[in-house]
Amino acid sequence: MATRGLPAWPLIGQETDTLPEPERLVLDAARAWAGSGPAGPMGEAALVLAAGGMEAAALPLDAALRALPGLHMQWALCPVVSRGEATLLMALGVVQSGRRAVALALLHRLAPPLSAYRAVAELSVMGCVFRRGGVCLTAPL
Repeated sequence: MATRGLPAWPLIGQETDTLPEPERLVLDAARAWAGSGPAGPMGEAALVLAAGGMEAAALPLDAALRALPGLHMQWALCPVVSRGEATLLMALGVVQSGRRAVALALLHRLAPPLSAYRAVAELSVMGCVFRRGGVCLTAPL
């Protein structure tokens, strides 16, 4: 048992330019969703996802982000991944690998239980869309 703090979480503070392509696509779409573009949140996210051929993931991404009130996205050109963004990326990666319970535990950091359950369901749909498109996120945990 560790006696001195927790190990460093993957992705927190990582430079966005060094992220794998799937994680970068999700991060860019989520940041576009949080921005104030003329197409509205879901429209802005859909534009980014369409560039990667994953426009079908816009609806579940929108629902997942709305279910996570504690998630605060950085501005579009921020060079590092924030704690909340890293949590979202890790949750999507572990959901896509079939570990919904781990994703739920991660999302409890950003939302109350019912909202976290809703977000996990939407991230599961999003993970399926990505998998059908041949895109797999890494599951760092």
